[in-house]
Amino acid sequence: MEIKHPRRILVIGKPDSDISRVVKEITGSAPTPDASTGSLAGITHEWNVKTAYYTAAIPVWIDEITDTTAWKSEFLNPEAKEVVQAVGAWIYCFNSSDIKKESADDDAEVTISEHVEATMKAVAEVVEKACEMMWDGTRLAVDLTPANKGRSTINAEEICLDLGFEYIHIDATGKNEYGENLGMERAKEALEANEWSASSADDDDDEDNVGGMDDEQAQMNAELWGMKASLLDPDNEGDEEDDGKGEENHGFVVYAVEWKKP
Repeated sequence: MEIKHPRRILVIGKPDSDISRVVKEITGSAPTPDASTGSLAGITHEWNVKTAYYTAAIPVWIDEITDTTAWKSEFLNPEAKEVVQAVGAWIYCFNSSDIKKESADDDAEVTISEHVEATMKAVAEVVEKACEMMWDGTRLAVDLTPANKGRSTINAEEICLDLGFEYIHIDATGKNEYGENLGMERAKEALEANEWSASSADDDDDEDNVGGMDDEQAQMNAELWGMKASLLDPDNEGDEEDDGKGEENHGFVVYAVEWKKP
């Protein structure tokens, strides 16, 4: 079965968190930074996935978070509700600057910083506000710190689990004591098992899609960044005529697009 209108993946992290590596591990190709800024914020990518049960071209949105409080405020805004509802999976990336160790020993117990906890709490709050208890998706927390076979990550795993995220170490390989995959193999496994259909319309012939998939894809990929640009520019009242083409500025598509559910 082809999923024609899949929900989105939103990958987030600080600018130094190597989001590009995570996206490449999942999709097989690295996203291209914005040519003018060198940033990945506002970039869209695509994951072509094929399983025994479905095929889909899943859009991957990328956002860089420099201020968690400001980011949360943007996404709690009513204008962001339908955008958040379009996200089927959240991937939060963090690195060694976000890790705490119980001692200086290389194999010391590892836990995560208050900043990481605050960001995961912010995501949970954003999803709950937009979707209430109806959201059915996947949330992954990907640790990009250098691998150390001797260290324990049980504490970090428990904190992530308590906040609704599955902890993934990007360099982990093999299986755990329960025979489950580790690392990015586990991440891809979790994403492949996710529910991507935006509505039951994916099970039927899409007779209403007269604009073609290219038009639909362009519109859907623009909606998040149009929303963010609108929120970041409080003086933008939408009085200027929209030529329908859009314009990129610092990683954001600067025209607002209304998301229409298929």
